[in-house]
Amino acid sequence: MSKRSSIRNRIFTEEEQAFQKERFDKIIQSFVKLIETYAKLFSIELKTGLSGMLALLAIFTVLLTFMTLAFCFFALAFALFVNYIFSWPPFAGFSIVGVFCLVIFGVIIANTGRIRQQFLILIDQAIDHINEENQV
Repeated sequence: MSKRSSIRNRIFTEEEQAFQKERFDKIIQSFVKLIETYAKLFSIELKTGLSGMLALLAIFTVLLTFMTLAFCFFALAFALFVNYIFSWPPFAGFSIVGVFCLVIFGVIIANTGRIRQQFLILIDQAIDHINEENQV
């Protein structure tokens, strides 16, 4: 037996040693339960945040779909309007609208970096807003 162990045996009786060991085990169990609780809380917060983001994504997908449909109908109406006003052949108005859409597409492609950066900023702001709502 080591010197430390023999000194401990002289100071504390076996009952006191068992009580201390039991108390230490209870502290360890409480600490483990605390860690498990924090892990469960973190998973619940994560699920809540993800569900909020998925809900926003679904809403924006629906809105984008309707905006695309509205743009298509507007382009069709504008093309027919140009044909009617100028009495051009049927394809002329559609060609003008097609060229306009191609120009917009080119502008978007040319500014992809800036647009991506702006979307990242908007996503970060949305995540911060959701986190603030979940913390309150």
